[in-house]
Amino acid sequence: MIIMTTSDLIVLHSRHDPHCAAVVDKHFEGYMTLQFSPTSGVYVSYDDETHLLHGAWFWPAYPGPRIRFGCAPAVSEWDHRYIAFNGALAQRWMASGLFPHRPQRAPSGHNFEATFDEMLELARLPNRWRHAKAVNLLEGVLIDLAIDRSQAAMSEAWLESVIERLSGDSDGFEPDYAAIARDCGMALSTLRRRFRDATGTPIHTFALQCRINRARELLGGADTPIKAIAETLGYRDVYYFSQQFHHLVGVSPGAYRRSTQS
Repeated sequence: MIIMTTSDLIVLHSRHDPHCAAVVDKHFEGYMTLQFSPTSGVYVSYDDETHLLHGAWFWPAYPGPRIRFGCAPAVSEWDHRYIAFNGALAQRWMASGLFPHRPQRAPSGHNFEATFDEMLELARLPNRWRHAKAVNLLEGVLIDLAIDRSQAAMSEAWLESVIERLSGDSDGFEPDYAAIARDCGMALSTLRRRFRDATGTPIHTFALQCRINRARELLGGADTPIKAIAETLGYRDVYYFSQQFHHLVGVSPGAYRRSTQS
């Protein structure tokens, strides 16, 4: 049933079910949907790829993969909103990358519940200008999601660069954190905060883990003296190196070497 049509977008159906327990398992043919739950507790599968969603999430459905979703384990119901549509505008959204292809956590700082409810209400009213506003709200949500994906991609790029730098700096010296921060275009305090937020680990701890991982590689290879390995990794004191290694690995460097040779 068509509930709304504009010049290039057709809304086929939409709904808000605050106590949804439905299970969807189908190939979507000829249309796409944007699903939203502010509380989730949902599993979503695209062919053999499954996501467990907890919290506020959007997820798409579109022609191609077999798509399944329903209550996550130990969840009996969830708050569900969705809108289904097709048309030329929908195809442009898909072709341009505006429409998401996988679940996406709702960006913070937006009242998506109110926006979605307004959109659903406007789509039901018999007025072309209200329909146009509903389309505008839907496109606005898609733009917010696209902006968030773009920012996440930028975040992943700087994080990948920092991790590569720290891994590569595990031989010979302490990483120059100030230089790494400058190369990322941020203050050192910002780098430390963002790295911990992204990885759950302080940047210095991560760098130390990289260095100890390198020590494990060297200890498992050629029979290089432990003191020489410590010097290679930038330690001036072999006893301090042994203390750090034991703290992180649980055994001394010598015991670790013997375990790799047994």
